[in-house]
Order: sequence, then C-alpha cells, then structure tokens
Amino acid sequence: RLFNETREALERQTATAEVLQVIGRSVADAQPVFDRILESCRRLFDPVFIGINLLRTDGLIDLQAFFGPREAEFRSLYPVRLDEQSGTGLVIRRRDAVHFADAQIDDGVPAAVRRGSELMGSRSVVFAPLLWQDRGVGSIFIGRSTVSPFSQPEIALIKTFADQAVIAIQNARLFRETNEALERQTATAEI
Repeated sequence: RLFNETREALERQTATAEVLQVIGRSVADAQPVFDRILESCRRLFDPVFIGINLLRTDGLIDLQAFFGPREAEFRSLYPVRLDEQSGTGLVIRRRDAVHFADAQIDDGVPAAVRRGSELMGSRSVVFAPLLWQDRGVGSIFIGRSTVSPFSQPEIALIKTFADQAVIAIQNARLFRETNEALERQTATAEI
C-alpha cells in the first residue's frame, strides 16, 4: 500500500513538473500548456474525455481544448451561457471544484453537464474552476465512463492543473499586451 501511494504521489508530482516546464517554454501561447495538461490527465485519471473551457469576452463559454471521442458532436454543444446550468458556470460561481459521482442520474446535475455526459457516455465527472484574481476565466473538466468517483487527491491535482492553466493564460495575455505596447511605442518613435 505504501509503495503504491508513493508511486502515485511521484506520478502526480511528475505530471505537475511537466506542465511547469511547458509553461516556462511557451510564454506566448497557452495551447501547448493545455495540451500537456490533457496528456497528463489522460495518463493519471483514465478518462473518457477531458476539456478546458474558457470564458469569452461576450460572456459565453467556449471549448478551448479537448480530448475524447465524438469531438465534433461535443463541440457542437458550444458556446454555452455562463450560468449554473453549465459545469463551468457552477464552479466559477462556487469558486471550487464540483464532483458528480454519476452525472447521468445524480440529483442536482446541471442540464448542460447531463447532456454532455449522455453524449460522451461518461458517468463520474469533475469540474475545477480557472480563477485569476478571484475572477472566473474558465474550467477544466474530466469525465470517466464508469461510476468511479474521483478521490480527494485526484481533485486536488485537477485544481493544481487548473491553476497552471491560468498561469499560462495570463502569461500569454501579458506577452501579447507587451508586444502591442512595444509596437505602438515603436510606431510613435518612428513618427
């Protein structure tokens, strides 16, 4: 038991370290970080699907990154409104992860989550918010094909991945803003 717990802890630490390495290499673009997070989740959680949702400037939620079957059908569910009928809206409002042991039959499952779970054939689903300075910017979500609830250490790791995704998003935003400011300053200096 101790050996298995130690091995699992090492796998989790390795996964977070790999994401941090990608963050360090891709300051201008968050997509490589999203891809690494999806890959780490595939290895660690035995998912049927994984996704990262981001809040758009018009207040709708869009699917930014995805792993799973029937991707085109799943993407057709988007964009969705930022309300409690979506998993992303729910976790942003609560400012914490939300776990559904069986998203197809549990009470209190938001309509959009139930619809997505039925489409993907998933049962246990977890959402973790992407928060920047207490403002919601999106979520990461993972679904399993069986009723196999996520453990507290797994949910904690998913929250860590969410925090890392936010860092990548903010790095890319700051990089773009800095480049735009430099271009404006250069243009003004040329005049």
